[in-house]
Amino acid sequence: MSFLAGSSEMAERTRDFNWSTHPFGPPEIWPQSLRAALGICLTSAFPTAIYWGPELRLLYNDAWSSIPGPRHPAALGAPAREVWADIWHVIEPQFRKVFATGEGLFVEDQMLPMRRYGFEEETYWNYSFTPIRGEDGAVAGIFNSGSETTERVLQRRRAEFLLTLSDGLRQSGDETRTLATTIRELGTFLRAARVALMSRTGERGSAFAAVDQWTDGVFGAFDREVDVDQLGDPGAALLEGRVVRLDSGTGETGAEALLCGASAALLIPWMHDGRLESVLAIHSTRPRRWTAVEVATAEDTLNRGQTWAEQQRALSREKVMLREIDHRARNLLSVVRSILRLTRADDAESLRDKVSDRILALSRTHTLLARKRWHEVTLEDLITQELEPYGAPEGERIAVSGPSVILSSERAQSVAMVLHELVTNAAKHGALSGLGGTLDVAWEKLPGGVVGIDWHERVDLSEAPSAPERGTGFGSTLLPLVVEGQLGGTLTRDFADTGLVCRITFPAAEPVE
Repeated sequence: MSFLAGSSEMAERTRDFNWSTHPFGPPEIWPQSLRAALGICLTSAFPTAIYWGPELRLLYNDAWSSIPGPRHPAALGAPAREVWADIWHVIEPQFRKVFATGEGLFVEDQMLPMRRYGFEEETYWNYSFTPIRGEDGAVAGIFNSGSETTERVLQRRRAEFLLTLSDGLRQSGDETRTLATTIRELGTFLRAARVALMSRTGERGSAFAAVDQWTDGVFGAFDREVDVDQLGDPGAALLEGRVVRLDSGTGETGAEALLCGASAALLIPWMHDGRLESVLAIHSTRPRRWTAVEVATAEDTLNRGQTWAEQQRALSREKVMLREIDHRARNLLSVVRSILRLTRADDAESLRDKVSDRILALSRTHTLLARKRWHEVTLEDLITQELEPYGAPEGERIAVSGPSVILSSERAQSVAMVLHELVTNAAKHGALSGLGGTLDVAWEKLPGGVVGIDWHERVDLSEAPSAPERGTGFGSTLLPLVVEGQLGGTLTRDFADTGLVCRITFPAAEPVE
């Protein structure tokens, strides 16, 4: 029986099979047409099978043996209807057509919903059915050859999906719609029951909850908080940035919490600087084995969605920054204009020095704000900055005390100008002029969000190089303008026998317009 010769697995299995009780009978009596076709089949390197007789019983080669999955090797000699019960509704009409017409059939990317491993798989195939005629000229069997194209079909669909997703993301407009578009499109593409994007509920904790989700309209929402640290192996994998596939009934610690009533789940981690920040949870109500293409699609979708969302956040921050820069520039020019308008001097050189000193003070405040990223600074920061050249806060001559008071960048610039004027006058005429004087600066929080600053100098004024300014000059003009006009506060000054005593109050926050 040369047609059964060879050392391949299926040649050996066919030779060793007990055909004596089989409808085919022993190989010695098989018709020549079957022998010839089987000889070609067993020696072919391409997946090939023969369906023979009225029951279309199977004979096949090594390359074809993986196609039926665990049904091999029991599929040898078995009727096609038993082997392919799951796809019989597709292939039975095709078999019938070949027998009826005597003509071959070829299909490309035929979807066959196989259930080889206990759950339905969406598989795609290119295959042909070629009639084998018996000795009487009638069609006695079908010669089948083909190959799986599932990977190629899914990759093509994946590429089309990602292109459509990108189009949708470009039209999403903002971060919220971007994430909603991402999970909706992915859920529809994967035919999932629910897709939930989970994020940390706290800065340092390991609890995650859904911040956005999509359902198919039948399955319920993901309404629980999960602590990744308590999820056993699945949680550990997510914390390490590894994809997790879950099936119902696995018995794994934490699996049921992540499934949340689903039969299967695919969990995609989103890492930032090595830290788990978000988890994309995809749930299915039917058992399924997540393919490599599906995993890659989910990962790409999450990456694209998060990247687009970050771009939207960046654009939003840029718009805010541009408005803020414009506002700051206008505010700065306004302050500089006030300095130039209110500075008085007897000669050009003195005018230059005064303007330069006051703009330098403004520059120092800007440097401090830049270090704080133009958010907020404290009153203590401003006071310490102005008094630092004179030994504050460690110096014995200067005492600084008060609670934490937060100032916006706009308030900080105005307060800094007030402090600079007080320090300048103290350096020229008062406690900081080198006469051994002392300075106490204390502040307090008053009811209604008001801040009170007490400035108290102690010095022997009889030895001062010049008398303090009492009613004229920059101090008497600018201080009321800034305190009362810009800060909306109050200013009282008293030149006591021991030096200047000044009380300033102003609202810590910007007035609401």
